[in-house]
Amino acid sequence: MKKLYYSFVFGFIHLISLLPFWILHRISDVLFLLIYYVVGYRKDMVLKNIKRSFPEKSDAEAKQIRKDFFRHFSDLMIESVKSATMGQKEFQKRYFITNQHLLNTYYESGKSIIILSPHTGNWEWIFSLVPVIPYDVYAVYQRLTNPNMDEYIRRTRQRFGAKMIPTTKTFRIITGALSKGEQFLTWFAADQSASPDKAVWVNFLNQDTSFHKGFGELAKKTGQPVLFLDIKKTKRSYYELEFHVIADEPQSMPEGAIVKEFARLTEKRIRETPPYWLWSHRRWKHKRK
Repeated sequence: MKKLYYSFVFGFIHLISLLPFWILHRISDVLFLLIYYVVGYRKDMVLKNIKRSFPEKSDAEAKQIRKDFFRHFSDLMIESVKSATMGQKEFQKRYFITNQHLLNTYYESGKSIIILSPHTGNWEWIFSLVPVIPYDVYAVYQRLTNPNMDEYIRRTRQRFGAKMIPTTKTFRIITGALSKGEQFLTWFAADQSASPDKAVWVNFLNQDTSFHKGFGELAKKTGQPVLFLDIKKTKRSYYELEFHVIADEPQSMPEGAIVKEFARLTEKRIRETPPYWLWSHRRWKHKRK
């Protein structure tokens, strides 16, 4: 019965995804009104996060960022639905890398690399880039507790060729692939909260903030160069992406330096375009022991 229910839900999502963007944007407008004015989804938490991150902003400015965030959040949900049936040509028109040559240089030199991105702009569309970059792609993700949703997410994200790997198996899979001589790119959405005993602590947006240290440790262990993927929203459902080098030789960097540089570049993007980060995430739920 449950499987039948999810088949209906995913079938409905598929039908919605076939609609053109101009209709989907109208749906997003209605969705925003429901989320913001009727449901009030995490409005207090979002405002609290914004005020703590930008103490210099007035109450009116903080509330405007919150409102703009929920408009973007509604668009993001619609864009995620649309991605189920979007073709490669439409993705390339709306979501493209401005300095692709940097990836090509690393690939031609025979190096595997690690890409770190925050939850800014639209990170879900990253999987559309697989056909237009030279690398095979491993994407690290947190398994969902609902097996039906987990299967749907994996299937949607892998349809362009990415290989999804759960966080618990990352070290084993990546080191194993390197030992076989494979050349690939590993992508992390790396700005999620980490438990205190597994964290590098950084002053991030005026707050003591935990970041996962695993991707930094993986880079130092394997020697893979680390790049930051900056996702910039240029207009509604259009994004430009740019790579910045964090570490060419990670093994020579001090402990925690890769994580701290990632945090710095993430904060820079958030300060430039505040509404487009995932403020509804419980980012500061952990405290330093």
